[in-house]
Amino acid sequence: MRYISNGRGSLPLISLIALLSVSLTVNLPGLAVSPMLGKLSDIFPHTGQLEIQLLTLLPNLVIIPMILISGKITSVKNQTAVLAVGLSIFLLSGILYLFADSMPMLIGLGALLGVGCGLIVPIAAGQLSEWFYGEQNSKVLGFKSGTSNGIVILATIFVGWAADFSWHTSFCVYLVPVIPLLLLPFMTNTFIRKHLRPAPANDPTQPQTTGAAPEKKFARPILILAGVIALYIGLTATSMVFTYYLPFTMKHYGLTTSQVGIATAMFYVTAMVGGFSLTPYIRVVGRTGLYVCIIIMTAGILMLGLFHTMATYVAGVLLIGLGYGFFQPIIYTKTTEIAPDKTLSTKYFSYTLAGNYIAVSILPLIVELFQRIFDNHTADFPYFLSASALGIIFIIGLLKRRSFVWQTGRNRK
Repeated sequence: MRYISNGRGSLPLISLIALLSVSLTVNLPGLAVSPMLGKLSDIFPHTGQLEIQLLTLLPNLVIIPMILISGKITSVKNQTAVLAVGLSIFLLSGILYLFADSMPMLIGLGALLGVGCGLIVPIAAGQLSEWFYGEQNSKVLGFKSGTSNGIVILATIFVGWAADFSWHTSFCVYLVPVIPLLLLPFMTNTFIRKHLRPAPANDPTQPQTTGAAPEKKFARPILILAGVIALYIGLTATSMVFTYYLPFTMKHYGLTTSQVGIATAMFYVTAMVGGFSLTPYIRVVGRTGLYVCIIIMTAGILMLGLFHTMATYVAGVLLIGLGYGFFQPIIYTKTTEIAPDKTLSTKYFSYTLAGNYIAVSILPLIVELFQRIFDNHTADFPYFLSASALGIIFIIGLLKRRSFVWQTGRNRK
């Protein structure tokens, strides 16, 4: 059996693979439906625009409360059981999607999908943070981010191919929970503790314990966590602006639907690369990691608003994805460090990850509000608004540069 370092010893590689496999599911809700919205409106001609929009919106709305519920009910003792229930509900909804034959059924299954995914999301991150420490913890959380973004690339390609076959076939992407369910025995506390190896006694680089003692304590962890969540919401909302508005912008400037798909897919490519490259990135940029992310994303967003060619759209989305791929696991790592105890990681992750879905949900409302305030409904306005917001966030970061929320790297104070 092959082993991998966890920062305080080593654990089986198969356990790491199993833990990462859970992340294959967290970005999937809405994916199978989004590329087919136009086709579904033809299949169900008597449905309204609101019903079509609910197919992608409802799963995310349901996920938010379920994430918080998962964080509340999950403990070290029942974590595997809650995960198994969530994966089973997710898989069940995927199977039922294959037989859905009406719009109400599709909408109802979207809600069921949100329930299953919501239970899984905080555990996917929490389990990893419980078993890994220090730089290894940051590394595997980067792998988690890379895995969840990477599967979207493969799933998007599959959905595009399957939709030409049969619209039901596209929902096969929701059968992915079969993988973590099969690997579930290798991620249980019993299996990992049985095979966990402490660091060698002559290894001065690692603490001689495999317990769950926290590496850092904060006097008011909830307040610090609130700052991290606020930053996560701000960066997610501004970086995700292209997902809502790029198709309309590209169409406005004469580009085709297939070109929109190519440009959008580029986001997940660099987001995956950023996640898997987090450790060398932090080594290079040190405590300025978040500031560099903001600069990269701002450059990408401005490219979308200023230049209107296929090449500049792809380049802009690549930059946004890279910045997103770096900052997301940094936020995950901070959440782990804030938790007073390793056993509370899942609970704290539930708060942080709920912020991600809140950001995605409120983004179009915020943009619409400022469009009305400035009486500006041009195709480029959302990008200039997001770039301005990132500029404000950057200035706040400079003013708060000594706070834990803004510092990255090993030498932060």
